[in-house]
Amino acid sequence: MKIHLNSRQGLYEVATYGRNSITLSTKHETFQVPVNDFKAFAGGYWNEDVSKEEMDTFLSVVQPEKYKKQFELENKIISLAKRIDMIDSDEPTKEKYEKWWRDEAADNNELRNKMRSIAYQVYSQNLDFSKFQNHKGIKFIIQTDFNETNFRFCWDPYGFVSNGHSAISGIFRADDWFTINGGWIKVIDENVILYSESGDYGVYDDTIALNCAQRVFPGKKIHSFAGRQWDEELESKFFPLPF
Repeated sequence: MKIHLNSRQGLYEVATYGRNSITLSTKHETFQVPVNDFKAFAGGYWNEDVSKEEMDTFLSVVQPEKYKKQFELENKIISLAKRIDMIDSDEPTKEKYEKWWRDEAADNNELRNKMRSIAYQVYSQNLDFSKFQNHKGIKFIIQTDFNETNFRFCWDPYGFVSNGHSAISGIFRADDWFTINGGWIKVIDENVILYSESGDYGVYDDTIALNCAQRVFPGKKIHSFAGRQWDEELESKFFPLPF
């Protein structure tokens, strides 16, 4: 299973764990962290093959208080479901609830896989974003090939998946590329503004992101503010007052 940490950004594969420490691995290293460094399970497709029982066991060992609260919440859901006849009283509550959870998870995974496949086919085409506008801001990622010599800009402007860096990364996992960092993008008139960072993968590199974005938006003005949150100064710069 893959998790996020409090002490550093990125995704980490759990190798082993106990009541005091968690051993994690990446492409380049294996290391240990104390159990209180666990932040959350990775979202998107990263843990779709991990069962609820595996996650529950992990949580009960490394953060038993958090597991207790989750268990209490699930019991409340079960009680509420019984009241509205969502769960049959003639079948054991725990077994019925777990079956319901597994069935829902399987259906959701199948739908997510289908949407990612469609999105990948769409974004594999040579699309024209010359008239694309987005003033609210959406996320993007930067990927590199296995030689770490070529880079590309990946995003989900049509909203096939949730607006999360790991979810966007999931769209493009079918290719021989991997995600190294990310940020946010706004497209305002002829300006393409890259800013902020990815909570999953870290801050992107200005120069690399600018070069990648220029291939997606030829002819537009590309601006980059890696690691900087959208603030009043940027707002006034790209949304000038009409007087």
